[in-house]
Amino acid sequence: MHTRIRTNFLFYTFTLFICFNAFFLMNIAAQDTESGSTNYTYETIAVPGVDFLELTASSDFGDYAGYTKSADGEKEIGFTLINGVFTTYDFPGSQKTHFFALGNNGVAAGHYKDSDGLYHGVVLDENGELKQYDFPGAAQTFIYGISDETGALSGNAVDEAGVSRAFSGDLSFMFPGAVATYGDFVNAAGVVVGSYRDADGMFHGFMRNPDGSFITIDVPNVPNLEFLFVNTITDVGVVGFRAKAENDILRSYILLPSGDLHEIRIPGSVITVVRNVNQDGSIVGFYDTADGRRHGFAGTPVDKAVSDHFSNHFNVSLTKGLNMLSVPLASPTPMTAKSLVGIAGATVVIALDAENQRFIGWTPDAPNDGFPIEGGQGYIVNVPQTRNFAFVGAPWTNQTEIAAAPAISKAQETWAFVVSGHLEGKSAFDGYQVIVRNLRTNSTITAAVQGDYFAAATADLTRRSVVQVGDILEVHVIGTDGNFESQTRSFKVTPAHLANAVLSIKLDSIGKPNQNQLLQNYPNPFNPETWIPYQLSQDSPISVSIYDTTGKVIRSLSLGFQSAGFYNSQGRAAYWDGRNALGERVSSGVYFYQLTTPAFQQTRRMLILK
Repeated sequence: MHTRIRTNFLFYTFTLFICFNAFFLMNIAAQDTESGSTNYTYETIAVPGVDFLELTASSDFGDYAGYTKSADGEKEIGFTLINGVFTTYDFPGSQKTHFFALGNNGVAAGHYKDSDGLYHGVVLDENGELKQYDFPGAAQTFIYGISDETGALSGNAVDEAGVSRAFSGDLSFMFPGAVATYGDFVNAAGVVVGSYRDADGMFHGFMRNPDGSFITIDVPNVPNLEFLFVNTITDVGVVGFRAKAENDILRSYILLPSGDLHEIRIPGSVITVVRNVNQDGSIVGFYDTADGRRHGFAGTPVDKAVSDHFSNHFNVSLTKGLNMLSVPLASPTPMTAKSLVGIAGATVVIALDAENQRFIGWTPDAPNDGFPIEGGQGYIVNVPQTRNFAFVGAPWTNQTEIAAAPAISKAQETWAFVVSGHLEGKSAFDGYQVIVRNLRTNSTITAAVQGDYFAAATADLTRRSVVQVGDILEVHVIGTDGNFESQTRSFKVTPAHLANAVLSIKLDSIGKPNQNQLLQNYPNPFNPETWIPYQLSQDSPISVSIYDTTGKVIRSLSLGFQSAGFYNSQGRAAYWDGRNALGERVSSGVYFYQLTTPAFQQTRRMLILK
C-alpha cells in the first residue's frame, strides 16, 4: 500500500533596493512568514583554490564529503573535508569518482565509473583505503547513503536488463508499479527514501516504511517535471529533496513531518541544492554563483528574527587581477582570510596592519585561517578570472565607516605582491623572520614566520607597480637572535607569478649550511673591535687565528666545539677586540684571519684604521 502527499511550490523571495555608498545596491531576501516556516543562517563551505566543490554529505560533527574536479579540471574525483583537512580520492582506473555519504565514523561512500562506463559502489574505509562494493547480482551499483546505526549502505542497483531497484543493506525492492526505483538514504527507524519513475515516465519521491508500505512525495501542478530526487530523511522524519521542471532552475525543498513544504534558496545564488539534513536540523549541500563556481554550504536552523537579520545579500563583481574590496556584510561565523579567499576565488588576500604600518598577506598554502576580516576595512584580493558572487549576512555593527564595495582597478600594474612559502630544516621557527629584497628597486619586505609558514606582502595604494617580470628577489631567514639562518636564495619573477600576485617558494636546510665558509668581518675597516662571521656544515671543533703581514700569529681565538649552523650575528660570530695575545692593542694596518676545523681552513683579509 502507499499514500500520496501533494505539496505546493513556495515562492517567497522579495527584494528591497537600498542605496549603498551612492554606487551599489543591497538585495534583502526574506523568507515566508507563514506558520511553521523553516529559517536558517548560511555559511559557505569553500576550499581556497577550488572552484568546483559539490558538497553532498555531512556527518553530525561538521565534516563533509562530495566531489570536486582534478587539478587539470578534466576529471571529477571524490573529496572529504574532515577537521578542516581537504583530501581528494580517485578510484584507480576510473573515469570519475563521487562520494554521496559520510558516516559519523569518517567512512565515506559513493560510486565510481569504470573504463567501460559501468558504475560500481565505492567505500572509503576508516583506514583511508578505497574499496569497491557491488550489490549482489547487480551489473551496476550506485551508493547514496550509509547508516550510522548499522553501517548498512543504501542506493540503487541496476540488473543486466537495465532495471534499477532500490536497496538498503541486503534488502532490494521496487516501488509498486514503477519501471525504475532509486534508493538514497535510510534513517534510524529504517525508513528508506528515494525516487521512482512510473509507467508514464514521471518522477516521484517516496518513503518506504519498515512494514513495507510506501508514501509518495509529489510536487503537483507541474506537468513538465523533468525529475524529482529525494535525498535524505532525519530520524524525526524531516525530508530533503530536489526537483527540476522544464525551463526552470533546479530547486530544493525541505518537507516537514507536518506536511509543510519549504523551498531552500541561499540569497544571491543561481541554484541551491540541499543534499543532507542532519539530526540537529542543520542542512548541507551546494550552490552556484553567477560566475559559474560551485560552493558547499551549511545552514543552521534559527528563529525567524535571526534568519532575517542574516539574510541580506550583496552582489559583488571583481575584475581579473588585483582588486580592493571591503566586505559589506558580517557572516554568522566570523570571516577569516581563508574564508574570504574561498568565497572570492582569490589567489591571495592582503591586509594593512595599521598598528605596525605594514602589509600582511595570506595564501591558500597557509597552515592556518589567517587574520580576521572586519567591517569597514579594505582588503586587496587577486582573482585569476572575473568573479561574480554574493556576500550573505548581517550589517556590520563594529565598522568605523560604511563598508565600501569593490574598487576596480583598470591599471595593468602589479601594485600588490606576496612572497610566501614554508621553511624546512628545524622543528620550530617561532620568532624567525623572512626578509625579501628586490634587487632592481632595492626595496625590502619582512614577514614573521608562523609555524613554518610566511607571507611577505607589499602594496602601493596609488596603484603603481611594486614588481615586474624578470625582477630578482633575494630571500634570507633571520633567527630569533638576529642571526642569519639560511643561505641567501634568489628567485626570478615570471608572468605566472604576476598573474597570481604570489611567488610561492620553499626554503630548506634552515639553520644548516650546505658548506663551510669564512665570511668577511664587520665592520671593516674597524677600530678597535670587529666580528668574524662563519658557517659550518657539520658539527666541529673550530678556532680562529689572527696573523700580521709577516705571517706571525698575534692572537688565537679558540671557539671550542660548535654545532653546524650560521654564525653571523654579533651574538654568535667570533669576536676580536683588536688586541694581541699579551692584551696590547695592535697597530693600524692589514691583518689576516683564518678559520680552522679538522676538515676545513680558509683565510681572509681585514684592515684596522686608527
